[in-house]
Amino acid sequence: MISTIYAKERGAAPADDPHTLSTIAIYYDVAIPPPTPLHTGQKVRIISLIPCPTPPRQDGTDHPPHYTVREAGVIGTITAVRTMEETITEFAVRNENDQSAATYAYLAIQHIQGQTVQLSLWEAFLRRFVLQPLPQTRNIPLEADAVILRNIARLRPERERYASPNLRGNRLEEDIVVESETRLMRRTRRTLRGGDGDV
Repeated sequence: MISTIYAKERGAAPADDPHTLSTIAIYYDVAIPPPTPLHTGQKVRIISLIPCPTPPRQDGTDHPPHYTVREAGVIGTITAVRTMEETITEFAVRNENDQSAATYAYLAIQHIQGQTVQLSLWEAFLRRFVLQPLPQTRNIPLEADAVILRNIARLRPERERYASPNLRGNRLEEDIVVESETRLMRRTRRTLRGGDGDV
């Protein structure tokens, strides 16, 4: 089963892979809790969130964040925990989409054990007693009230922005039907319910 992950792209850089030259990694922040807590061995498909400007309400308060989406061109397996901070865990995804120039994607998410992440007993032991998470450098808030606008579109993967010239001729397109905001928010709030224990 493949989990669809809605995430905000932060940028791209050469991947940390000593065995392969000229590989690209794309960095993402996961703001909307995934349907299944992220864990090593999980198959994921990444959808990029594109912010939509929204005017303030009449009382001056802001609307919840609104997004449209586009295909990121990343479908693969979480291979490892890459970095750990006090409140953030970052996972490495090996991209199995051979139409993409990105070899890896790095998914950073707020660490809530059992809700946003599911570390194995060994990973949890390492996190708490051995590796000692790095001090917090930034925050990735969970946007439980975010609205993903319903969108049916012909979309192209992100790879064109990072592809080498010899890849530009191979266009991969697919139809994506994004969940309505009602279904998505119901699933998101269900994910956030329960205990807030950390490991």
